[in-house]
Amino acid sequence: MQVSQHSHDIVQQYLALPDRRNSGKGMIAGGSLSPLLGAVLLTPLDKTMEAEIRKGHVWYIRYMDDFVVLAKTRHQFRKAIKQIHAVMRQLKLTLHKEQKCFIGKTETGFDFLGYQVNPRKQLHPSVKSIKRLTHRYRRLYEQGVSLQRLCQYVVRWCCWLWGGLQGRVSRERGVNHYWMLMQTKTTLDSGKNQVLS
Repeated sequence: MQVSQHSHDIVQQYLALPDRRNSGKGMIAGGSLSPLLGAVLLTPLDKTMEAEIRKGHVWYIRYMDDFVVLAKTRHQFRKAIKQIHAVMRQLKLTLHKEQKCFIGKTETGFDFLGYQVNPRKQLHPSVKSIKRLTHRYRRLYEQGVSLQRLCQYVVRWCCWLWGGLQGRVSRERGVNHYWMLMQTKTTLDSGKNQVLS
């Protein structure tokens, strides 16, 4: 398949915009080309991991540029990590530093795609996910949006939290819990505090 010069230029311009100001690295977070570029560029990683999956050595799943690798033994895990680094070097890509990486036993749980994953429990929102919800809620509140709009935002966030995972996400804390949590965290006037019906 031949790529037109115009398409090539669009991708080149997109990649020239760094995610962090003046860092010269990364891409714009949430950009529309990110899923496509992730799917195309990380295909060699998927194929390498699929070969290990067929051997029964690892379990691997990727969503855009986030992925999880699990192994039964330390030896199998180290081998998988070496393969990942080798593929990344070939692709001239770098992995995030330790603050975005978890290596350890799954019994303690780990964060993935906004959820706290624990083998013995249902999924819960991660601490980072709650912080993001709080930050965006507070920003809307400071912009002076209506109470109804704030409520809609919390309800939509809960729909994201529970959506599409067929009962795997804990619902012990309902919309009211997150609504009251947001009001407490943003210290709304007591006259505006309401419970959803």
